[in-house]
Amino acid sequence: IEAGLEMGCKLLKFFPAEALGGTKLLAALSAPYKHTGVRFMPTGGVTPANLADYLKINTVAAVGGTWIAKPEDMAEGRWDVIAQRCREALAIVAKARST
Repeated sequence: IEAGLEMGCKLLKFFPAEALGGTKLLAALSAPYKHTGVRFMPTGGVTPANLADYLKINTVAAVGGTWIAKPEDMAEGRWDVIAQRCREALAIVAKARST
């Protein structure tokens, strides 16, 4: 975080999020930096089951997850499946951001 801020970065990737400690670690790490305006994008182990928990952390700007567009679905042209996962993710985002 310090190195990123020193280079002028305000959006930092947090990877591998779940392996490093998930939402508890991210909330703890980001707390002392809120005044800097730094935001995070957790990836790595984020799923529909924990997406809302990440989005409830006010320093999280965005979340990445490979569950949305799996390589095998793209390779086989399953765009309807990918589109459905996108809709489901957007519903989770809307609900998490409204509370």
